[in-house]
Amino acid sequence: MTEEHSRTPWSVRGPILAPDGGSDGTRTYGPEAALAEAPHPDFLARAAIWREHRAGLISLAEARRRSSLIGAAPVARQASSRPQAPALPKAPRPRALARHKRPAPQESRQYAQSMATTAARDDRLTPNAKAFLQVLRARCGKGRQTTITKGTAANIMARSPRTIRRYLADLVRFGYIELRIRVNARGLHLGLTVTLTDLVTPFYEDMRQLGRWLAEAPEAGARRFAGLIDPARAGVTSATPRNQVPMNPSLHVSDHPVIEAFKGLKRLWREGKASAVPVM
Repeated sequence: MTEEHSRTPWSVRGPILAPDGGSDGTRTYGPEAALAEAPHPDFLARAAIWREHRAGLISLAEARRRSSLIGAAPVARQASSRPQAPALPKAPRPRALARHKRPAPQESRQYAQSMATTAARDDRLTPNAKAFLQVLRARCGKGRQTTITKGTAANIMARSPRTIRRYLADLVRFGYIELRIRVNARGLHLGLTVTLTDLVTPFYEDMRQLGRWLAEAPEAGARRFAGLIDPARAGVTSATPRNQVPMNPSLHVSDHPVIEAFKGLKRLWREGKASAVPVM
């Protein structure tokens, strides 16, 4: 009777029956674990590349390019035969002039209106920020609002726009100005609208502070006309030498002997008895 052999395909990995026993013709087969070799790293890398190509992540040309690079020897970069131009020397950074060597400001007729000294006494502000606040007060004129750009302010103060931005941020932070972006009909930024607060303007422009000051000193309203009101004549103010200068000082009545002699000579000259009158 012919022996029946297992027809398991070679592609299926399974236990291998190895013969046991001696060589006397009696063999027994027992299972042994098959020792499978681990695949090569290059094979795993190429498999991952073609797996990405099958998933549609990369193209066929890209998959072939990547697959050909795996395991290939690195190619040394050949030096270019073309001579390289020498590197240009870096331009030296311009150094700022010393403070006493800087140019004088341009001539201007701009002047600042009355403003409080609160910002000048504020130790939280830098000196340049205080000076910039004075320029903003001058640009506002008799009002409280002006329009300016950071570039224009930088040209006025001889500073960079970033420094002007820090000045504006400090003035807004401590409540001296209010900023609003100025835009046109299309929404494009045209500049900044600066509005001064009550901390910058003098106290008498605020009705509440003015009323508080008048309440503290009721007689302050009459100080302006002190010494001008004549009690003898109601509604008539008398002239005072503090605000009126006499046109001819020789007409004043005086008891000085020189003035009396001059008046006598002048009377004789009018009557035709004197040829000339001395000039004082």
